[in-house]
Amino acid sequence: MARRASDRIWRTTAIVMCAAVPTSFYVLGDLTDAFPGVLTVRSAEEGPAAGPRALAEDWERLGGEEPLPGAAASLTPVDASDLAGRMASKADLPVVDGGLAFSVVDAGTGEILAERDADAALVPASTLKLLTAAAVLRQYGGDEVLRTSAVVQDDVVTLVGGGDMTLTDEDLRGLAEQAAELAAEQGSARVAVAFDDSYLGGGANEAWGDNGTAGGWVTPTASLALEEGWLDGEQYGPKSTDPAGDAARRFAELLAETGLEVTGEVSESAAPAGAPSVEIVSPPLEEIVRHTLLISDNTTAELLAHLVALSRGEETTPAGAAAAVEAEIRELAAEIGVPQEDLDDFEIHDGSGLSRLNRVPPALFSAVLAEVASGDVPTLEQILFDIPIAGLSGTLAERFEAEGTEGASGLVRGKTGYLGGAATLAGVAVLPDGRTVGYSIAVHGFDGADAPAAREAVDQVAAEMVQVD
Repeated sequence: MARRASDRIWRTTAIVMCAAVPTSFYVLGDLTDAFPGVLTVRSAEEGPAAGPRALAEDWERLGGEEPLPGAAASLTPVDASDLAGRMASKADLPVVDGGLAFSVVDAGTGEILAERDADAALVPASTLKLLTAAAVLRQYGGDEVLRTSAVVQDDVVTLVGGGDMTLTDEDLRGLAEQAAELAAEQGSARVAVAFDDSYLGGGANEAWGDNGTAGGWVTPTASLALEEGWLDGEQYGPKSTDPAGDAARRFAELLAETGLEVTGEVSESAAPAGAPSVEIVSPPLEEIVRHTLLISDNTTAELLAHLVALSRGEETTPAGAAAAVEAEIRELAAEIGVPQEDLDDFEIHDGSGLSRLNRVPPALFSAVLAEVASGDVPTLEQILFDIPIAGLSGTLAERFEAEGTEGASGLVRGKTGYLGGAATLAGVAVLPDGRTVGYSIAVHGFDGADAPAAREAVDQVAAEMVQVD
């Protein structure tokens, strides 16, 4: 924990130096792993591993310990018009056919360095998770935990959810053992089991359309779940339609394994107020955010959106969660000076980006991400370190491999997105002159069969930002 705190201090220092000393920022940031480069000391792929490939997110863990070389910072500023022209030239690629929008913003000054159709509100796909992460980090400090408790009274053990959908079997077993001890103290040898799922309204989101639970994309949000409701342990495998109930039934089995006699069927009911209880806690919210962004986890993204609604005092339904994230981002946009016209068609319908109804302009993404990288808002800095690195981690582990894009490996950080005809990437990068930028790129309007080529086109546009020659 001490090492992680020290790392965070040094990386934050690197970010703050961006506005004042670009070249020093690059060197210090490289050295302390705020971004990869020739001085990178951290090996690839720390933290949550990337998962199996799927239609929505094509990613897999990349092995290897050797860091990739970085671009040397130049004293000559990157010419904005040249950058915009090089990025816009990719609109002529056959798969793009003019369907290209992007925005690049200097994190130090807020200056728009390159843009094309930046105010067009487009389907963001999973890049929406960046906005969900920003919203939840604005509402919470990141060190908060989600509590799951077991209340024991009158020969009834009630499992009470507190929002933790990441519970493991080991977690539940530990809680069951504590509950059994509490029951024994009360003289109970036979107990009934109930569960209380009232902490969050939750449920499935109609806006997901055919990208919901039935397709294996996401578990309905609940106040508790075992392994995120992944029934076969796979991110895109079968999902529980009753995650809280399934967790409670497994909890009852674990209670029985302690020697308690469990009677009857598991029922749903409110826990008695003030009764004796025991509890376990989740990893800190900052770790759940990191996991969400690194592997593009739809289930935890939706949970985070519901927590935003809870903190804002709004309905914790799917619609309420989406509205809460949108309201939080509109407030952030106003604070950082995003023009109102860039928000006219902005709308959010979920927390994960699975909905085809979501609309976000690249200008909003790039402005938010520039703010993330500016060093001025410590509450959002975590996002800079959590998003995948091209060619190294998460959903970017096997991207930037095509000819002309390899040089961007290790230099571009971004959250990927793909959803039927929309391929997106949004994140942060360091220009050859040492300036840090927030960016957003969208290729749209292509046939679904051309998805691989569309992703490659996105990578080609992004690679232009870090081109040295």
